[in-house]
Amino acid sequence: MLTLTQIQTFDSIVRLGSFRAAAQELGLTQPSISQRVRELEQTLGTELFIRHGPRVNLTAEGHALIDHARRLLDDASSVVARFRGRDPLRGQLRIGVNESFALLCLQDLLQRLEVEYPNLRTSIRVGDTSEVSRLLNDRKLDVAIVSQPDIEPHVQAQPIGVNRLGWFAGPGITLSRKAFTPAALARFHLTISPPSARLHGTAMTWFTQAGVTPLRVSTCNSLPVTISMVLRGLAIGLVPTILMQEHVRRREARFVKVSPAMGGHRVMLCNQASEFGPKLKQILDVIRAILTERGLFA
Repeated sequence: MLTLTQIQTFDSIVRLGSFRAAAQELGLTQPSISQRVRELEQTLGTELFIRHGPRVNLTAEGHALIDHARRLLDDASSVVARFRGRDPLRGQLRIGVNESFALLCLQDLLQRLEVEYPNLRTSIRVGDTSEVSRLLNDRKLDVAIVSQPDIEPHVQAQPIGVNRLGWFAGPGITLSRKAFTPAALARFHLTISPPSARLHGTAMTWFTQAGVTPLRVSTCNSLPVTISMVLRGLAIGLVPTILMQEHVRRREARFVKVSPAMGGHRVMLCNQASEFGPKLKQILDVIRAILTERGLFA
């Protein structure tokens, strides 16, 4: 099995030019260095060095290994720095976001991180409340923007606003001037997020509290696809209002007045409590600044 100690030994020999110099740098005996090289060559099934007395030259396969070896060592160093220093800006920052943030602000966030932290790698997960909450609870995300999450005590959460919801219809659907009751709206073909999403529960609770069961409900786990269905007049959809403002302005969709009015979801900025410190605070401050500039969840 390939080990980091073998790779470290290989890199040391390449940089210093001899087994003896590598032994001195690593604080090992020369036979120990030779043993590590033999094990590495056996694992890879190829010779890496051509020996000329105390000096060594690389074989073609040895040259091919150099870049791979140094990437492995760099990654290992990043892992140690990331966890020993509790610094989420070293290595990979794992971010979870709801679709509203992803569609309107994620590009801004990534561009700003690229400028301010050019060596940072990011892992982005776009998901609904259920998925993002689970990943936070499993410690698989460092930071997340999520609506009304179900989180455990090891996750810190700060309110950042409300994601307001509304029913929207395409221009081809005939609507009354009066506000629709749940019973009146229930006769239309409706499209909402699937049961795992907080939005689904909000929609069904709105009908249930009025003692109404919608006749035809389609579900879709993608807000862009749901919006497309609305714009094409295929269904009336429950969507965050911030995502529909431009479509309404261009008269591609209409806001459906309902009574009682739809509310919204409290949006939380979450992070792992064990990770919180000056470095992570910088990321949270960047996210808040973008939200303020965009007026999202205000």
